[in-house]
Amino acid sequence: MNDADSPESLAWAELQRRGSIRPRYLRNLEDEVGFELARCLDPFVHEQAIRPYGAIVARETPHLERLGRIVETSGLARDVIRSLADGRHSLVLLVKDQAPQLVLLHEPMDTDQDCASHAVWVDGVIVCNDGSGTVRIVTDSSVTVVEGRRWIAKDLVFEAADDIVQVVPAADADVVRRLLELSHHRISPNKFGATLLYVLTERPVTLRRRDEGVDMTALNLSVLKPADEPLLLHQARYRDGALLIGRDGCLLAVNVILRPTRASEQVVAVIKGTRHTSAARHTYDCPDMLAFVVSTDGPVTVFCDGQRIADLKRAAFRKTADTIEELSAERSAERGKR
Repeated sequence: MNDADSPESLAWAELQRRGSIRPRYLRNLEDEVGFELARCLDPFVHEQAIRPYGAIVARETPHLERLGRIVETSGLARDVIRSLADGRHSLVLLVKDQAPQLVLLHEPMDTDQDCASHAVWVDGVIVCNDGSGTVRIVTDSSVTVVEGRRWIAKDLVFEAADDIVQVVPAADADVVRRLLELSHHRISPNKFGATLLYVLTERPVTLRRRDEGVDMTALNLSVLKPADEPLLLHQARYRDGALLIGRDGCLLAVNVILRPTRASEQVVAVIKGTRHTSAARHTYDCPDMLAFVVSTDGPVTVFCDGQRIADLKRAAFRKTADTIEELSAERSAERGKR
């Protein structure tokens, strides 16, 4: 970018100043990303309507079998190819030093998570704008949303889920990812608190450390089934107590009231509020559990063995432990002090 006052240079500078994209996604793609971002920030208008648009900007050809199929556009001008990309069903594919192509996606991009799911297969970023003028710069772990002068950083769950599974290898990665999606992208934005207990074993150990709650196994609801999501969210919103989720992702019970032991009350200090404290203490009492706790003000916290292992906030993910061995060592040390 030789002209510092060009739209591309200004868009790139704004992205560097206000965006949340990690440098590894943008490396060696400065010109291409700047050009596409400038196009989205100043979109094409047809009969007073903003035309949606989207592009994949990548260093290498992505996994097309995962994304969609290439549409034959030989002989068409670049602007014509770009006019065919609606940013939802189709995207311009811009691979470094190659001619632009048009990709018709297997599945549409309707949500931020949909966008990130497509970005998983891209060595770079996806840049798009919708009919309202909202712009998104997307990677597999984050979305930066531009609404007028507002730049909003949204951390997504892929990287967080991988880190949690590294900490707790017994957890099912798909279920962890879906629990984070529900917590971070569905429950948190609606500003109500919730606790989701995830069982790490095939069957939860029967204990007096929680009530049985209301049995929901007959409904066969699962966090892995998108069609079941409204029912699960309804239960999380309008039930007291926690939701109990089996290792396979099925809803086992609701209205589960947690009852900490004296040991956990002595070892696990009060954390933020009643919901967080009771969840943390329950995972100390029940090592076969992970607890996903959503605050009414937004952040999502994950507990294991009485310890906080992850925080998901609206603009940042923070891993708070590296290995399950660290947690076990901390717990043993605490017990030794008693």
